[in-house]
Amino acid sequence: MDRMEKAREILRRHPVVDTHSHFLLNGHYLGKDFGKRHRPPWLWNPLRNTTDLPRLQDGGIACAAATVYIPIPPLRLSAYKACLRMLDTLDRLVEKHGPEVVKVQSAQEIRAAHAAGRLALLPAVEGGHVLGKRLERLEMLRRRGVRLLTLTHFIANRICDAAWGPAVHGGLSPFGREVIAACQRLGIVVDLTHASEGAFFAALERLELPPLVTHTGLRLPGMGKRQLSQDQARTLSQKGGAIGVIFWPWYLKPHSVFGGLELVADAYARLAEMVGTEHLVVGSDMDGWTWMPRGFRDAADFPRLVALLLERGFSEEDLARILGGNALRILTRWER
Repeated sequence: MDRMEKAREILRRHPVVDTHSHFLLNGHYLGKDFGKRHRPPWLWNPLRNTTDLPRLQDGGIACAAATVYIPIPPLRLSAYKACLRMLDTLDRLVEKHGPEVVKVQSAQEIRAAHAAGRLALLPAVEGGHVLGKRLERLEMLRRRGVRLLTLTHFIANRICDAAWGPAVHGGLSPFGREVIAACQRLGIVVDLTHASEGAFFAALERLELPPLVTHTGLRLPGMGKRQLSQDQARTLSQKGGAIGVIFWPWYLKPHSVFGGLELVADAYARLAEMVGTEHLVVGSDMDGWTWMPRGFRDAADFPRLVALLLERGFSEEDLARILGGNALRILTRWER
């Protein structure tokens, strides 16, 4: 059996959970049909999808985070109302493609969907700016099915500082501490991607449950603070959390425009050596209006990444953890 065939066999046996995916962006803003097989982009073209139902199925993806992202400032409505509108889009998508997709809330539901051959969609929100300074909005998002919240995005909000931009709170704000406590009470997994180092470590001090950093890389010389330092990666792993490697080459090698899929595999290998495969997940950022690495045009190419990881010495047990096992473990820990 060659590596590609072995990769496909592993994907059939182990449910893949992509903890950060943006298929909702083009569906919501551009009206793209999630059920139709679209053409993949050449280089960077946000008007063309890398994900849709047929290609996610081809790639062996069992569960994709249905990530809501609202620009800052929002285009028309308040960020919160715009967030609810995008969740409405998700509900319509699930209703339209019901026999093949299902909105899920738990690890058990993800496994059941995989066994039934249905794509599981896990609602998530990127950017706590949608809350404003009203904690009750977090409760409403949970009632709408949201199971994962990225605290911040490109700039600081009322929760915490971002990796880019000036420090407003010196890390985590008093409201941010309330948000973290509420997330733990409600069962909304905290995602520390995009957080400043101060916010990152302040959040870890208050978290009793293992967080995620869904889409990042390991900081190398010449990189900014959007990627994790070695200290951040190790401290997160000591909390039982897990790290997802973004598929965007620009974040994996300084100023890499045409970097190949090997950059993603190399990032996983470096992190595995540092924190162990027990603390790695999938977090592609596909369709986040970024470009994908050479050798990975769309979600259907996911077996190519698995083959590269096999080439780097990852065992099937390692891959079972990275592809979905660790994400399911953390999701279970947060269930209420």
